[in-house]
Amino acid sequence: MLGAAIAWSAGGLGVKLVDAPALAIAGFRSLFAALVLGAAFVIYARRAGVHMQWALARLLRRPLLWGASAGYALMVVSFCVATKLTTAANAILLQYTAPIYVALLSWPLLRERVRLWDWFAIAGCVAGMVLFFRDQVSSSARVGDFVAILSSFGFAALPLQLRLDQRRLEEGAKDNARLVGLAPLFACLLGNVVAVVVCAPWMVREPPSTAAGWAVLVPLGMVQIGLAYVFYGAGVRRLRAVESTLVCTLEPILSPLWVLLGTGERPSSSAIAGGALIVVAVTVQAVAANATQRRSS
Repeated sequence: MLGAAIAWSAGGLGVKLVDAPALAIAGFRSLFAALVLGAAFVIYARRAGVHMQWALARLLRRPLLWGASAGYALMVVSFCVATKLTTAANAILLQYTAPIYVALLSWPLLRERVRLWDWFAIAGCVAGMVLFFRDQVSSSARVGDFVAILSSFGFAALPLQLRLDQRRLEEGAKDNARLVGLAPLFACLLGNVVAVVVCAPWMVREPPSTAAGWAVLVPLGMVQIGLAYVFYGAGVRRLRAVESTLVCTLEPILSPLWVLLGTGERPSSSAIAGGALIVVAVTVQAVAANATQRRSS
């Protein structure tokens, strides 16, 4: 889990360093990530004793997995665009406002009650966003902030739809239960494919023009996304939910630090304060939810 968080945190610096438009970077990053995730999907399916063609035929017919994949693609493409337009701190920390939408949609979609700590997280994220938008910045940076919020919509859509699809798999035919472990990995794989298709025109017209750009871009896809999700999948099965969340909050903390060290870009004091509010709110929500779950079990 720590490996996943550290790999994810390098995304902002990588996007800043590559000499190409944001949509070309997003497309190539997802292309290289899809290679790693595709291999991981094949290995996981074989270990689980699931026939590949049967699994693909079933998974491709699930609308919620397509929706989760679209959310994933929205998240990764918007993140690249936001990082090019605004600071890396704003891009990643505004993306982490996703718990607002997850909490608000948990009841209508999943019939999961919104609890007191969820409202605390919502209030903290809203307060953090207010601090971000208090800054006097250029029009392009302001657009980048709004795109980062768009990325958070995709970040929220991914787990909501995966959770709902998991319930339907578990309640359906017995054979479908064999797909529960494969569905999240497949959604991320398919989401990267969707991102490549969307970004293909920019990938063809404006690829990186230097060897240094490619040297950053290849690991940006294969390690920063692909291998990170493999690490995440391995770690999340071995840790409690609160431990996973606490380790993953290193990403929005480390990401601006790497960019500061690599490019000298400094977030504003308002952005730092807003980001701290968001990280604290999300962390407290995870700890409180885990404590209640342990008491109920």
